[in-house]
Amino acid sequence: MTACLLIGGCSKLSTNSKTPSTSISSATKVSNSAKEKMSSSSMSSKTSSVKEDTTDSRIQELNQRLSMAIGTTKKPTVDGLNENHNRLNMHYISNAYGYTVYYSVGATAKEFNANTLASETPYATFNKTAYVSTAAAVTAVNHHAQETGLPVIDLGSGVQGTIDRGAGQAYLTWQAGRWSVTVHASPVMGQDPVAMSKQLVALFNQYSLPIPSQVGAGNFDVTDNGLNQTITWQEGAILYKISARSAETAIKMASSMSR
Repeated sequence: MTACLLIGGCSKLSTNSKTPSTSISSATKVSNSAKEKMSSSSMSSKTSSVKEDTTDSRIQELNQRLSMAIGTTKKPTVDGLNENHNRLNMHYISNAYGYTVYYSVGATAKEFNANTLASETPYATFNKTAYVSTAAAVTAVNHHAQETGLPVIDLGSGVQGTIDRGAGQAYLTWQAGRWSVTVHASPVMGQDPVAMSKQLVALFNQYSLPIPSQVGAGNFDVTDNGLNQTITWQEGAILYKISARSAETAIKMASSMSR
C-alpha cells in the first residue's frame, strides 16, 4: 500500500458498536507514526484547514467543560466545521461503559450540556465505550481482511481497492496499515462508490488518523443519510467512534485525536 494511507486491514465496515457486558475505564494512548498515515492530494491545504479549526476557541472552551464533567480523556480537538464555529454547541450522555458527545450548530451558542440542546440535530457524535477485554473491543470494530478475486479499482496515490457488487449494492474496500476503509453505494439508485473513494484517498493523504492498537475501520456511504459516515478504532479495551453527516467532518475530527 501507499505510504499515504498507512492505516491497515480492509473490509465492509460496520456502523454499529456491540454493547459490552462489563465496563473498563482506561485506554492506551497510541503515538503517531509517519507510516500509519492517511493523506490527500485534491482537497484544500492541510495548513489552512488545521489553522481554521484550531484557532476557534469555542470547542476549546466546551472541551474544558466536558473534561470537568467526565475527566481528562481523549476527545476531538477540532469541530470539523468549515464555518459557524462560534455557534458550536455540545452536550453529552454517559453510562457505566462510557459516553457519547453530541455536536450541533445552533442559532446561538448555548451553555455546555444545556437541556435545550437535546432538540438540536447533531452534525456529529463522538463515542467512547469500554469493553471487558481487548478482544471484545477488536471484535466490535468489525474489521475484515480485503477479499481476493474481486475486480480491482485504482483510487490514485498508489491505492487499489476491490469492489463487491451484488443484490443492488456495491462496496468498494481498501486497506492501509491497521485500518480498513469501505464505501457503500446503491447502483439501483444510480450511485457509484468510486468517485467518493477517490475523494477519501485524497483526504487521507492530508489528515493522519489515530493509530489503533490492532484495528480500525472507516465506513462511508455515498448517500448523506444522517450520521452514516463513521470512523471506529480500538485502543486496548477501549473503542472510539466518530459519526458525522460529512465524511470530511468525521476525518477532521478523528485526525485531531492523532495529535
